[in-house]
Amino acid sequence: MAFGSKKRTPEFDKTELLRGLVDLAGEVQSSSELDGIVRAIATTVTDTFGYREATVYVVDEDGETFRAQATVGEHPDYDAEIFCRPVPSRIWDELFLERYQMGSSFFIDHRSHRWTDDQLHYFPPLPLGRRADDEWQEGDDLFVPLYDKRRRLMGVLDLYDPVDRSLPTLEQVKALEVFAAHAAVAVENARQYEELESTSAELERQLQLRHELLSLSAALLSTLEQSDVFAMVASMLKQMVDYDAMDIRLVDEVSGELVAIYARDENADEMTGFRSSVDEGVSGWVVRQNEAQLVNDMESDPRAVHVPGTQEDEPQASIVLPLNVRGKVTGVLTIDRLHGRTFDDGELEPAKLFANMAAIAIQNARSYEDMERQAISDGLTGIHNYRHFRDTLKSTVSRAERYGETFCLLMMDLDHFKAVNDSVGHQAGDEVLRAVADVLRSCSRESDYQARYGGEEFVMLLPQTGLSEASTLAERVRTQVAEIDAGHSDVRVTMSIGVASFPESARDSDGVLAAADAALLRAKARGRDRVCLAGEDITRVAGEMEGDLIDLGRRFARELGMSEVEAAGLVTALAVYEVDAALSDEVQTILGDGDGVHDAASAVHDVRRQAVEALLYGSERWDGTGYPEGRRGSAIPRVARAFAVCREYREAGLDERSLEQLRSVAARELDPRMVQRFVGMLREGEAGESSAA
Repeated sequence: MAFGSKKRTPEFDKTELLRGLVDLAGEVQSSSELDGIVRAIATTVTDTFGYREATVYVVDEDGETFRAQATVGEHPDYDAEIFCRPVPSRIWDELFLERYQMGSSFFIDHRSHRWTDDQLHYFPPLPLGRRADDEWQEGDDLFVPLYDKRRRLMGVLDLYDPVDRSLPTLEQVKALEVFAAHAAVAVENARQYEELESTSAELERQLQLRHELLSLSAALLSTLEQSDVFAMVASMLKQMVDYDAMDIRLVDEVSGELVAIYARDENADEMTGFRSSVDEGVSGWVVRQNEAQLVNDMESDPRAVHVPGTQEDEPQASIVLPLNVRGKVTGVLTIDRLHGRTFDDGELEPAKLFANMAAIAIQNARSYEDMERQAISDGLTGIHNYRHFRDTLKSTVSRAERYGETFCLLMMDLDHFKAVNDSVGHQAGDEVLRAVADVLRSCSRESDYQARYGGEEFVMLLPQTGLSEASTLAERVRTQVAEIDAGHSDVRVTMSIGVASFPESARDSDGVLAAADAALLRAKARGRDRVCLAGEDITRVAGEMEGDLIDLGRRFARELGMSEVEAAGLVTALAVYEVDAALSDEVQTILGDGDGVHDAASAVHDVRRQAVEALLYGSERWDGTGYPEGRRGSAIPRVARAFAVCREYREAGLDERSLEQLRSVAARELDPRMVQRFVGMLREGEAGESSAA
């Protein structure tokens, strides 16, 4: 800028001041930003008042330092130095002394002021060459304060080396102060506008952040699968605050430790499952204090705990956030930046807001998972319950059908468990049931499935397993159950097991279950504490059944001249009755209906039908007043009538008085001819025993 051509009168022309103020107003109106206004002030003051160098200092937010905001001059390198040297307020205190005061400004005359090294650091003089004594010298400087509406120092105009080399006059200084007053108003307005814009931008950012959090919350809280929640937390948080690694650790209240249950980084395997005490580490501090931490130099933090298997002394910045649910810290969420990257303070707040939302989502998922686990688990033994087993059996059948696979089902029942409870008490009996569940777990492969069917009954599903292999496993279970100590020397725990297979025993879930149940009942009838397989020859099994009532049934079948199939059906029905099977319409399902169970011999189907009819119609009465159908006389199946006689005798006590009971209900409840044959059979048996004696 060619200041040398500018002419000035000894007295400052007020027209110049007015022109300068008009120029400043025009510049101010064209810009609302502080930088633009300060540049306009510096430019206008040099043009109007004819100084080669002009610097505008504006106070920082801390109120303690003044930073060069704009300069106009002929020395760019000098200006660059000025920008790098904020002036402390104490320097102004040293220079703004009464002896230097000219009006409201301060002229530092080299003849009356000795510059200190400290002052020269901030205001290094420019070389001006030789000057006359009455001209501006290198050690001169003019400072014009800028005051806000409250008369607080908000800035300073630093003017140096006038074009005409003349020293400032009081009239010129007063004109400068008028200009400075308008400049101060412009600076103050610009700063207020900047603050308003900053506040508006912050409000807009906060609104946008909350809008994003609301959207993320709707998505995050829409799922209750814990693994899905963790993955969504990792993905959504990265959109808000970028990171290189993250992990979630939850508080184990029993052990007093933080357990890493999810990690997303190159050391995820080392992180997952890592435990640390809540009394140590930055994470432990966050749990105890319920306060987030931003640590940009984690390797130097004395609280840091090293995770085994990860690299030590690697630069790491971390934000550790408490997962707070209803005032209780349930864990921490940690995000890390590696390779020297750090976090800004402004990133902490959105991370904290997100962590609050994530804590609720994680807690909801964990609560749902706990409820779901309880819904499908048996409360006493911890293995699956009956309802879950039925659903699993159906899905197992569907999968086996789809892929042409086989599986086996074990139906298991503890023998005489009521006697166990009566001898050692129900609490010890519960311990026995838990021990049985432990046996099932220990004997199982990872793919096998265990459930408590009800009471003292258990089931196991063995995927891709044949009868032979299943039988071996069943024997191992039976043997280990027999080793359970019930806590009483006279009490022995044993188990009967029935084994069925898909599709060999049946082709649907009900059929497989019925086949396994029928095999279990045969194991009971053959003396308990044994394993029976579905599909065994039922007539042969009937012949092997033992017990007083069963022997009585065989004798009665011979007395009546029953066929082998009828006799086997009667014996089977009595065996079922003897082991307390339910005598209801569902008995056919228990034994199998012949359509769901695939047996090679038709006799097996016939024996089963005879046994089912005996159990189903054994409560019909000879006079037609029984149930379930009110059949009368010979319309009641023959095996059912024989079964009713044997059962009545058994319930009456198997003695002489029992015979009297039979005679008393003959022709009303029981077939009178069968009662006569039954009594005669017993009399002949007694006579034969007397002769032998």
